[in-house]
This record gives sequence, structure tokens and C-alpha cells, in this order.
Amino acid sequence: MNRSQERNITSNKRQKFFFVVFCTLVLINPFPLGSNRAWAWSFEAMIASALLVMMVACSLFSNECISWHRLKKMKTELMLIGAWLLVNVIYLIPLPLSFIGLLSPTVAQAYIDTGANYGYLTLDVYASFKILMLSVYYFVLFVLGVILINSRKRIKLVLFIFLALGMFEAIYGMYLVSVGQTGTLVQVASVAIRNASGTFINKNHLVAFLSMSFILGLSLRLMISRKLQKTPHLDWKIRAIRYISQPLRLLDFGLFLILTGIWATHSRAGLASFLLAILFFYGFLFFSKRVKSINYKAILTAFALVIVLLIVVADDVNYFMETLGQRSDNGMERILTSAEGRLLAVNQAVDNIHQYWFSGVGPGAYQVFFVNHRVLEQTAFFDHAHNDYVEFAVEYGMLSLLLLVLLLLFLHRIFIFIFKTKSSFYKILGIGVISSMIYLLLHGNMDFNARIPANIVTIIVAISVIYGRIMMSDVNK
Repeated sequence: MNRSQERNITSNKRQKFFFVVFCTLVLINPFPLGSNRAWAWSFEAMIASALLVMMVACSLFSNECISWHRLKKMKTELMLIGAWLLVNVIYLIPLPLSFIGLLSPTVAQAYIDTGANYGYLTLDVYASFKILMLSVYYFVLFVLGVILINSRKRIKLVLFIFLALGMFEAIYGMYLVSVGQTGTLVQVASVAIRNASGTFINKNHLVAFLSMSFILGLSLRLMISRKLQKTPHLDWKIRAIRYISQPLRLLDFGLFLILTGIWATHSRAGLASFLLAILFFYGFLFFSKRVKSINYKAILTAFALVIVLLIVVADDVNYFMETLGQRSDNGMERILTSAEGRLLAVNQAVDNIHQYWFSGVGPGAYQVFFVNHRVLEQTAFFDHAHNDYVEFAVEYGMLSLLLLVLLLLFLHRIFIFIFKTKSSFYKILGIGVISSMIYLLLHGNMDFNARIPANIVTIIVAISVIYGRIMMSDVNK
């Protein structure tokens, strides 16, 4: 064995080690309260940052250790992400109150009332610092995913990890429901017996994770089954035995368990969003297989309009489905009370957003906004708006459009790739990733999963699974 071969073997071992650490990070992510505590996600962020530092150090000593050229083809994405991180940094810079008054007079007045000589663009400096650190963590994880998930084998492994995590969360959640408890693997508390929460804090966060795990697991199932040989010439009894005995049935059983877990959450918004996302998944899959001549601009326009329509009518669909499922007066009262609380939060934002229209109240400072503008009808305290769009608009103002542009860029790149690729493997993968994003967009109209680290990590890893193939030509075909 010559020196070149020895270097390649050593390099492959290092890459495998880095990938194993990355997969371990993905594997532990949902367990500690859905990573919805600073001690949980900060621990994971340290692992991710240390891994990235190790990869950089390795590449300094060997050109064959890690390939960074994938990032060079992502200049637009990296510029937008860098701009978003810079925006979050600006909120933490102490500024003269006269300057803050030009950008956000109401925020400036809050500091003037305390007798301060300077202030920040945010009403909660600690919360804004936390959001900055989370944003850095998400960026590091995205970079790791794009670089390390560079083959079909690794793609399947990552999808299988989400499938396995979804199965565990579903089984654990249903077990806790059966004993009338909710669990986080950190604490166990008595709750309503009918709502599964798994290791997450509540049912709405669990249903989002399960729904995305189901969609990604379904994509894996279709990727595997596309290579199975059809045997129509065999007797139906033999075909039935072969069908039942296939290892693929275990995967089907796993998807069934996740589906059962989704239902056990009894999350009205989650169930409605899941059904719409699955309809989109199969509709897109059928459409991409049947259409040969494609007008990309027309498709993108229709796609954008459908998404906006679904977001607008999601509340009505959710309300209609729950009304059909509940006939008692108590059930209707619960629906109206829940809807009223969310509607009051939306009205509060609409009535007061003009005071913070440019830079908002600051990242993570929604609860300060809520307290400052609370009305008598709001009997419950909201630390989140139960609407991702409203919360981002309140906290970032016009600057939130930067995040929207980044999201649209990801959707656009993946969408175009799906129609241009000739590989059914990557076509199915792309549709699964977009369907997962669609789910979060729909559910975000009725909850705040964009503030749950485990769910955001899931969608970031899902994007990175396909994005390396979109941007790079050296990924295995």
C-alpha cells in the first residue's frame, strides 16, 4: 500500500468520525425537552462548534480531510445568513438614545423612562443574546450537514435516524398517555390524559416533530421501494407472502407507529397541517412524474399562491375539522376559548405593530411586548404569539423580511432542482424536504415551532440533506 492510499484511508476514517458525531448530535436533539431550554441547546451547540473546529483544524493539515468547496457555491445563501446574524448582533450594540429614537421611538422611550443614557434596539437584551447564539448554532449545524451528508448512503442514514426518533417519541408519548403523565426524560408531571407530548413540553411541539419525521421517513420508504422488482407473473399467494416477508414492512410499521403518535397528540392545528402537507407531498409527487414540459415561472407563481392560500385558510380548516369532531358544548367551548386567545394575540400585534414597524421590539422580546400592550380581555399570559409570522414581525419588524427571503431562496432552489433532476431518488428526497417545510409554514400560522430548537434543527438538517446535492457536482449520483 502506497502513501497516497494510506492518506485516503486515514482521511475516510476522519470523515466517518465527523459524520458519526454529527449523527449523534441529531440523535440526542429531541430528548431534553425538545432542546427547549438554554442548558440543552447550548450543550448541543458546543458539540457542533467543537466538531466544526476539529474539521477546520483537520483540513489545515490535510487537503484530503474535508472538502470545503461546497460552501463556495453557496455565496448567496451564506451572504443572507451572514446578514441575518449581523442583524441579530446589531440588537446587542449599545447605542445613543437619540439614534435609537430614529429607528424605534417607542423602544427609545422605554429606556428614557428608566433614566438610562444609552440603550439597545431590543427591550430584552438577554433574550436577544440567546436568539443570536441559537442562530449561530443553527448556522453551524447547516454547514456541517451540507459538508458531511455527501452520499446516498449517508442521506438514507440521516432519514432513518429521524424515522427511529419519530418511532421512539410516538411510543413514549402514547405510553405516557396510557398512564396519565407527560414526560420529558427530565421531569414527569400530571396532565390531561388524552394529549401525548413525548419528550417535548407540549403536544403541539411533539406533533410537529412527529409530522416531519413521518414525511422524511415516507421519503425514505419510497426511495427504497422504487428499486424493488415487480413480479406480476407469480401466483398471488406467493406475491402476498413475499410482500409480507419483506424487510420494508418493518419500515411501514414504523410509519404506522408515528402516525398513531401524531393522532395521540390531539393537536388540532398539527393534525390539519399534517394532512395538508401529506396531500401536498403526494400531489407534488404525482405532478412531477406526469409533467414533461414545464413552465417554471408559472409553477413557482402557482406554488407561492397555494402556500399563501393554505396559510390564510388554515385556521378555518382547523376550526371546521374540530367542529366536525366535537359535538358536546364543552368541546365547542374549548375550541372557541383557544381560538379567542390566539386571535387576541394577533389583534394585539396588529394594533401596536406601527410603533415598532422598522426594527420591532428585539429578538426574543415578544413577552415584553405582550405585557406592555396587554388588554383586559387577555386573561392568560403569552410568552409566544402562537403564530410564528406575528412573532417574527413583532420582534424584527421590517428586518424579518430578510429571513423570509432566505426561506424563499431555499424553497426556490429545491423546487427547481426537483423538476430538473433525472434521478427519482433525489426527486423524492426534494419533495419530502419541501413537504416538511410546508408543514412548518402551515403549523406556524397557529403555533410557534420556529422557537422550538429540536424542530428547527430537524428542518435545517432536512434542508442540508438535499442542499449539498443541489449545489455540488461531486455528490454521488
